[in-house]
Amino acid sequence: MGTLYASGVSSGDIGAAIAESVIEDIRINGLGIQGFPQVTVAHPNSASFLISIKFDSLTAEFTLTSAEAKRAVNLMKARKGHDQLIFERVQNAVVEIEASAARKVEK
Repeated sequence: MGTLYASGVSSGDIGAAIAESVIEDIRINGLGIQGFPQVTVAHPNSASFLISIKFDSLTAEFTLTSAEAKRAVNLMKARKGHDQLIFERVQNAVVEIEASAARKVEK
């Protein structure tokens, strides 16, 4: 389950909602790395969550407000799919990881 926050969502639920967006991105664009990225959730202050997408030694980060995180979790739990409002941030993080991995291979 993860850590349950005052907003009523857990780090595990937020991570799962982010992973659902990663899976949707894979459905659309494929995946340019050899494996599924790790999703971690930090709560640096009461108003936001810091999301890290990691693969190997590569990391891309973005933030969600508490309201965005709660909405994404609610959509995931209701089986309504990924949250379109955060999807672009997730896609951008995955692209950043893929581009970094490609540069690492080229060296």
